Amino acid sequence: MSQQVQEECKLQLMGDALTVLGSRLGIGWDPAGHQAYLVRHGNHPGLPIHLHAGIEIGDRTLSLPLCGDKQSFEFMDQEMTATTMTLSGIDPTTGIHVKLTARIPFRPRDEVFSTVPIVYLDLEVDRLPSSFRWTAQYDEIIEGKLFLGFSGEGFKFESQSQSRSIEATYDSVILRPFEEDDHSKAIRSNEETIACKDQLAILSGAWDGTNLTAPFSLRKGMEGTKLSLAWCTYDQPLLNVLGTRSPFKYTQSFANLEQVVDWAIQHVEAVKENSIKVDGILSNHSLGDSTSKLLAQTLHAWLMNTWWVVRENGQDWFTVWEGNCYFHSTVDVEYTQGPFYLAFWPELLELELNEWPLFGKDGKRVLGESGEGTLFLSHDMGVFGDSTKQYYHHEMEVEESTNYILLAYTHWRRAGRDATIVQHSGFIRQLMDFIVRCDTTGNGIPDKGCANTVDDASPAIQYGSEQVYLGVKALAACQAGIQILRYAGELELQAYEHFALAALTTIEEQGWLEDHYAVTLSRTMDGTVDPWTGEPQTGELLGWDAYHIYTVNGLSLLDMVGHQTGLRDGRLRQDMETATAKTLGRYGCRHTSYIDMQDKSIFIPGLASHSRKVGWVSMNMLRDIGAAYRGLDLFHLTENYWSWQSTTNTQGISMFFETFYGNSLSFYPRGVAVFGYLDAAAGFAYDAVLGTKSFAPVRGSLQVPLLLFADWEKGTVPKVISSLKDGHITYSVES
Repeated sequence: MSQQVQEECKLQLMGDALTVLGSRLGIGWDPAGHQAYLVRHGNHPGLPIHLHAGIEIGDRTLSLPLCGDKQSFEFMDQEMTATTMTLSGIDPTTGIHVKLTARIPFRPRDEVFSTVPIVYLDLEVDRLPSSFRWTAQYDEIIEGKLFLGFSGEGFKFESQSQSRSIEATYDSVILRPFEEDDHSKAIRSNEETIACKDQLAILSGAWDGTNLTAPFSLRKGMEGTKLSLAWCTYDQPLLNVLGTRSPFKYTQSFANLEQVVDWAIQHVEAVKENSIKVDGILSNHSLGDSTSKLLAQTLHAWLMNTWWVVRENGQDWFTVWEGNCYFHSTVDVEYTQGPFYLAFWPELLELELNEWPLFGKDGKRVLGESGEGTLFLSHDMGVFGDSTKQYYHHEMEVEESTNYILLAYTHWRRAGRDATIVQHSGFIRQLMDFIVRCDTTGNGIPDKGCANTVDDASPAIQYGSEQVYLGVKALAACQAGIQILRYAGELELQAYEHFALAALTTIEEQGWLEDHYAVTLSRTMDGTVDPWTGEPQTGELLGWDAYHIYTVNGLSLLDMVGHQTGLRDGRLRQDMETATAKTLGRYGCRHTSYIDMQDKSIFIPGLASHSRKVGWVSMNMLRDIGAAYRGLDLFHLTENYWSWQSTTNTQGISMFFETFYGNSLSFYPRGVAVFGYLDAAAGFAYDAVLGTKSFAPVRGSLQVPLLLFADWEKGTVPKVISSLKDGHITYSVES
């Protein structure tokens, strides 16, 4: 394995967290705040805890900045990979170097290995072989003590006499929603306290009643001892799924906490070897250091939001919190994460596709009698510790319905699995009927049910009638739905075909404005309703003709399976080029070039706030993916996106911070859209149903792994390698 592959992402000190997939156990830290966190069941970033890691040399005690102590190492460094995060310090006076590594057992597409509720912590010490900067080093032996441990209000740690483990007792809190009152749109909650009794398996070191410790005696260039422990947990059923609390996925593999501890002890080396393989695959690309950092950081943020349990009927139930909003598997958020699932772990998307149909709503609620027999999806499937119903304040009827169809279609074509589309073909048809009937003018562009996910934007972007963004999604969803229904043996598809043709014609003839696609076809607010206030709107729709980044939002997933809607690629490319130039700021592109000076919105803590120039990083990422499939290379913008992540997380822990220039969507899972960059850079389209693969690299001198075909257990993956020859891009695919 090359040195480039083995290297971790070096970065400035910043907040980070590493959490076990679906099992609600993780470690977070905030070096800027001298604080660590135990990720469990409640609000992000978790339970405040002091993590003591450092050295004692004579009368000096040096700690990593995770425990409130202000005396820390003079020089600090930090690293991250998909499966690890590392914090290290150097004492120039002695040349002593200390490195703390957190690690999880994460292997894509291996649900048993990846959900084991264990976080490993290793603390290593060595001495530099030469002087650090201008501080001289001498040959005498440096002696001291290495220490690793925890403390904190409400935590109690006691050694177990019959085993090499420490019992950790504390209370965790999980929130439960209850109905909103008539005066507040914010979701209120009750706190439920959970008494936790975990085990910290001692893998190396001696427990002194407070910390794990070990002495060291080092000359220049020598490696010292190591302290290691494994934090293990085993929870009672906590997630309320449709009225019943369901046990965690890992309970199918382990009967009790003792079995988890035994696994932790027996699999130490296997977990380390797995990290080398998984991290090596994900870092083996040529898209730059910022992309590597985003791949690791966004995965960490996504993991922090995951829940994986098993219902009484044996059905797996997988959901992902919507960051600091805590909604379960919000359809538009998971749609934005679609490239991640399609390229990385399709089986997880399949679980959600089998869950969302349980939350369909009667189309008559939007369309009256014309909605008879139709269904729509509205937003989420629960909040906090309950996955029971939609809790978001307003519906996103057309958008979420199209999102489901596009996710179901692209999953089918990418994974080659038809069980979901066959089982839910009736549901998909009802969604399609709803979408078609939301077009009351016959031009193929919905003018009803148009409120969407971009809930901090101007009215034109957020809920304008006849949006081009939703028009493209409706067109794409009907084309995809037709293929699904035809495969499932459904007949009478003419209405959908007519709708799709009308949508395509209208978008190209009325939506194109010389060098970009409009935000909406409508130029007035007449007939619209502010989804937050419920108040009817009238008057001019400002910003209807602005530049915006949302035209290709409905196409990026389809690009990954090679589906062409018929929209003109030349126009789409020009639209993205001009819109990027008109909306680009320091951290990425904002929603639109229109600056909304008329703030009529309301502020709802924990849900949304209005901003004049706000942008969302993940929506930039989806645009970048769509651009690459049309030969437009925007991957240099990862520098902007990473600049925002480092700016926020060096001041505290916020993980993937979705919004810039306003709003506060932090701890968000949606940044994993960046995983689609690897396929998009290679122009890789794959249809497993037809068995077709195609490539069109966006640049020469490219190397990217095809994650869908990785053998994660062996650590191997095919790679697309491109080069320039006689002014043309050539490529090869190497196993």
